[in-house]
Amino acid sequence: MQTIHMDGRAAEKTRVLVVDDSRLMRVAVQRVLSQEFDLVESEDGEAGWEKLRRDHRIQVVISDVQMPKLDGYSLICRIRAADESRISAVPVVVITGAEDDITRERAYACGANDFITKPIDSAQLLACVRNLAQPDQEAIDVAETAALLGDQSNIDSLTHLDNRRCFLERGREVLSAARSAGRPISVLRLCVDDFISLRAQHGDEYADHVLIWIADLLRAKTRKGDLISRTGSSEFSVMTLSLGRLEAAMLCERLRLAISSRQFSHDGVTAAVTVSLGLVSSGQDAEGSLEELYGLAYKRMKTAVTSGDRSCVGDDSDAQPFEEAVMQQPGIEEALEMLALNQTGQLEPYAAQLALSVMPLLEFCDANFALEIGQELRSIRRILSRMG
Repeated sequence: MQTIHMDGRAAEKTRVLVVDDSRLMRVAVQRVLSQEFDLVESEDGEAGWEKLRRDHRIQVVISDVQMPKLDGYSLICRIRAADESRISAVPVVVITGAEDDITRERAYACGANDFITKPIDSAQLLACVRNLAQPDQEAIDVAETAALLGDQSNIDSLTHLDNRRCFLERGREVLSAARSAGRPISVLRLCVDDFISLRAQHGDEYADHVLIWIADLLRAKTRKGDLISRTGSSEFSVMTLSLGRLEAAMLCERLRLAISSRQFSHDGVTAAVTVSLGLVSSGQDAEGSLEELYGLAYKRMKTAVTSGDRSCVGDDSDAQPFEEAVMQQPGIEEALEMLALNQTGQLEPYAAQLALSVMPLLEFCDANFALEIGQELRSIRRILSRMG
């Protein structure tokens, strides 16, 4: 979208340099900014520096922190130390998956103008770049920008799931409606174990593909009406309606197994990925606002993280071991999934009773489709009955 002057001339878009070794992250930034800004890209800090030095039209730099050849900190320091004022004064926005204060403080100490954590908030990023590209104009409000963006401001640009803001806004509405109708809801939070190490070992783009893979699995394993969101750099949240405590715990286990039982592979590189989950269910846990339930789910997720690749469905003071809570009454669907994932050890104590529950279906098929297996079915039923 070009700006039109009073004399009818079309103004050039402000040029923004995006420096990030993750192609997916560069695409995500493009999706947010490309309508309003002219974006150029570099895959590492050294190439970004050369592009900035040669291209006099660049007015804003967006940089990752962890990059090959020249990291984000060194790039900012080199920019601020440049002899040419055009370069030394260029505004720099740091985008990183690290959420700790040390990373933020170091970026500001090097000379960053602003700091945005992944997952990217589209409205925040757009408002930030607008303000830095037009320093003489009145600051643009993030809420105003979000309204202009519409639905785009509610979507995580990497995974295309709802972002944290949207999850909380929609979640409050769902929780209020559920309480009015007397229906239970469950909130679960999931984080990727050792994600920082995975990113450091395999790079940003590989780590981004892990997050996309998990997002796709969450879509496949949850129901159509469930709220699914990416709510942190390596965290996801799910709100599900009308599931009791046991069913919600089973959902946690299905999600955990769907991820940990598979090997993630990208560009010929394979890695084992596990997750830890925390669960809160209304009626079972203290009632409160969505933020309070959301916070309790986070606390339980962090408890699960201490062991890794597990779920925490209650506080230590009143909770059963997770395996006992989940495995009291496995359903047919869960049992078949466990068989497919070779989880036979956990299933064995309940196998006979589950098999008995499908005998009426087999007897129906025998009677209606002339299978002629009635005698065998009666023998199986007798044996299973003794076992169960």
